[in-house]
Amino acid sequence: MSEARDTILAALEAARPPAGPEPERVPPPGMPEGAIARIEQRVQEAGGRFARAPAARWPTSIEWPTPLAQIRHLYCSGAAGHPEIAPRGVGEGVHDLQDLDPLEVCVLRGRFVVVENGAVWHVPASPLERAAALLTDHLVVVVRAEDKRATLHQAYEEIAASQTAFGWFLCGPSKTADIEQSLVFGAHGARTMQLVLLDEE
Repeated sequence: MSEARDTILAALEAARPPAGPEPERVPPPGMPEGAIARIEQRVQEAGGRFARAPAARWPTSIEWPTPLAQIRHLYCSGAAGHPEIAPRGVGEGVHDLQDLDPLEVCVLRGRFVVVENGAVWHVPASPLERAAALLTDHLVVVVRAEDKRATLHQAYEEIAASQTAFGWFLCGPSKTADIEQSLVFGAHGARTMQLVLLDEE
């Protein structure tokens, strides 16, 4: 039995092709031309909305899903805070995640946006922030226009997975096509998402 095995292994070793040269490491691509326009296109293809606004005045420079003054329940992460907006309703001081059910708008601050697919990398500061992003009707994600990464490969190089309990790429509203292959938005999360790129003045 062992002789047959040795014969087979020897035949396989004899048939091994000669070793080829080591593969060359391809350098990562640079930032493409028209990066902002490409981000906008990718976000719209995912069913989201795109806006670009000055960092100092962005809350009054974008079109909100509901007029800002009429929003009764708004959650705003500390990193996305701005004098023009503040948590209100269930978005202010809530402790039980179930109380977030009537949340209308959730505002988050992303770390960077990927030009390749328009997705924003975000790490929730708390379980409350994570739940707010999932339970809200409308999601607004702001990120500095200079915080761009050309591809997902470059983005992954910056993510310290061993030091991150939870993080996600956000691009477009919640959607599913499980039922009769019909695409439905807002089935299990935000009905709309808007990406706001902030320009420093």
